[in-house]
Amino acid sequence: MTATPLTEAETDRFLAPLARYGRTALAVSGGPDSVALLHLCVDFALRHGLAAPVALTVDHDLRPGSRAEAERVAEIAERLGAPHAILTWRHGPIDARLQARARAARYDLMAAYCTARDIPVLVTAHHLDDQAETFLMRLKRGSGLDGLAAIPKEGEWAGLTLLRPLLEASKAQLVATAEAAGLPLSNDPSNEDARFERVRLREAMAALAQIGLEPEAIALSARRLRRARSALEAAAGSFLDAHCERSPAGYASVSLSALLEAPEEVGLRALDRLVAAVGGSSEPLRLAKLEALVDGLRAEPDKAQTLGRCRIVPARGRVAVFREVRKAGLPRGALRPGERLLWDNRFRLELGAGEPEAVTVEALGEGGIEALLKDEEGALCLPRLAVCTLPVCRLGDGRLLLPDFGQGGAPLPAPLSRHEAGFDCRATFLWRTP
Repeated sequence: MTATPLTEAETDRFLAPLARYGRTALAVSGGPDSVALLHLCVDFALRHGLAAPVALTVDHDLRPGSRAEAERVAEIAERLGAPHAILTWRHGPIDARLQARARAARYDLMAAYCTARDIPVLVTAHHLDDQAETFLMRLKRGSGLDGLAAIPKEGEWAGLTLLRPLLEASKAQLVATAEAAGLPLSNDPSNEDARFERVRLREAMAALAQIGLEPEAIALSARRLRRARSALEAAAGSFLDAHCERSPAGYASVSLSALLEAPEEVGLRALDRLVAAVGGSSEPLRLAKLEALVDGLRAEPDKAQTLGRCRIVPARGRVAVFREVRKAGLPRGALRPGERLLWDNRFRLELGAGEPEAVTVEALGEGGIEALLKDEEGALCLPRLAVCTLPVCRLGDGRLLLPDFGQGGAPLPAPLSRHEAGFDCRATFLWRTP
């Protein structure tokens, strides 16, 4: 059966959540799925009196012509009346994990763009076929409930809401929608490269369809599993409310005995949520690694471990989760007066418009800690592992100034409570919800 374009009624049903937000950004690669999303969202905004969405295209710089492809997306956005920006990724070595690294970098770049411009939501063009492919990929890996629940309609990342409103629409419908609108379409050649797992699986799905295993049936199973996932997430949230302590300094701790005595699925989810927030990684944790972490805590309750860019340290009956400092160190970023910056996917920093100069945001580090202790003539009242990974502002003359970590009247202990008189910069840790 030939697919037909989405109707206006279907579009309104799918895109209704966008009306909750004043400004939205769209992930638009230039493929038929995302071009259809751009067309639908612009039309939806016009019909409902909303601001035009901003289209974001990431140039992964992986092949000749990638910049020209991104510029063609800019032309489509201009034709439709949507602002557009091209974000460039410096990819490093090309290896078997290239697609996974590119996907993580894409989200990092778009989250940073949205944070800087106070855009609260990012919309992607994931569709029903993507849902089915993700389910099968995770089934192959032996994923648990979270993996098989596949792609959620709504999520959160680095203080940004992620919406995937087209999960009930098929790829064929989106292609038909873009074609009916007369929009030029392009395809990433990597989508035909059998070196990548998703491409091989996409080819195998044709054989599965012949025995009745259609994407619609797979997506239905994923949707039903998400109901169970939501119930377990609520239980994990209640567990954390009862047994977890969180700090605006970007670390957390949980009762070790409560963690090990909790129903296994609840304990795993609680720990997963803490590692994801403190580590700031956009890559989901593998269930097998989480299970190994809990097994390790049970077998050697005094041994520190690492997972998901975090250092997990048991001490005095609790398990603390800190951001890990790897060999490459933590990022540096420029912050100009009146701007916002997403730093390390964990902190949002805002520099007051009245500040006289831009600052460089970097990790406080051991050197910064020693300078603080010297100035304050005291001891740290927070764990050194946490303090080391806090953001600090460096002025042009080399001086380090602390942002305000108060977050609404809950200041950190001295010396981190020391806030340079007149320096207008706020740092907020972005605790994530599922």
